[in-house]
Amino acid sequence: MSERLRLAFIGCGWWAGTHARALSGETDVEVIALSDTNKDAIRRIKSVAPHLAGAREYTDYVEMLERERLDGVLVLTPHAYHKEQTIAALRRGVNVLVEKPMATSVDEAREILRAAESSGRIVAVAYQRRTDGLFNYIRGKASPAGLGRPLYIEHQLSQDWTRLSSGAWRADPALARGGFLMDSGSHIVDVLLWIMGGLPREVYAVLSSKEGWGAELRASITARFDDCVASISLMGDAPLWSERLRIYCPGGLISYLDELGSRSVWVMDSDAQSLRRPVGELPPSSSPVQNFVRAIRGLERPAAGAEDGLRVALFKDACYKSSASGGPVKLLS
Repeated sequence: MSERLRLAFIGCGWWAGTHARALSGETDVEVIALSDTNKDAIRRIKSVAPHLAGAREYTDYVEMLERERLDGVLVLTPHAYHKEQTIAALRRGVNVLVEKPMATSVDEAREILRAAESSGRIVAVAYQRRTDGLFNYIRGKASPAGLGRPLYIEHQLSQDWTRLSSGAWRADPALARGGFLMDSGSHIVDVLLWIMGGLPREVYAVLSSKEGWGAELRASITARFDDCVASISLMGDAPLWSERLRIYCPGGLISYLDELGSRSVWVMDSDAQSLRRPVGELPPSSSPVQNFVRAIRGLERPAAGAEDGLRVALFKDACYKSSASGGPVKLLS
């Protein structure tokens, strides 16, 4: 495939600008069409991404899919629309990059996976940690080729998510289909499953909210794998954005901290008993949309695919069931 790839956006909100900027240096890619029910959103993205100025505009994404000859589409809409729009593109032979979460239920995720398999097209999920050099370094260290398979993992994320979501679609249960676990927490769940290579045996989750919010804002989740216990802590009503990951392996500890505008990774070998930062060891970083472009061209695999989206849906579904029942929920026998 030597000609320029023809892409389109379904949804032109804030994240569309992020993906558009990531594409600005891709000379073999052209965004030829933009779809949003709000024409002002299309105008705004064109103002912040001048290279999209010539893209044709649609208020009906189905019309866009029917009229345009596309290699790929980015689905960047509220969670409730992901399944319908992803499947609509796949049925027309168009590859899809969908924002997280891929689906809001296990049934939706399975429908998307079946549609991807029957169409022979790519479904990529925009989990940016999978294309981040720091996280790829961490995953390499937390493996038999590094410090050994993890024994214990703790991953914490806190954001002032309620302030940012108030008055927006994420505060509408009909569009968001969940709270902080469904939204930002999806990234943390995906990282755990990516590092461990699959689902745990069982999960136990305690979810809570606050007055005025119907969906979960806080979560404490324990996941049991064959040889590892993992803990996920989520706080969606925090004054400080912070992400902390620690992975304990037979050969040592990997520690990651993203706080106050800086990100760092440290490694402690069990023998050396001293912390060190990787110097010259980090693999290159890209972005989900750059990976998507290379996957369409057959140069890379999707960093996260439909199978990964299904695993995240299965894990989160078990968390909701566990919190409702007050007990652990088995995922694997």
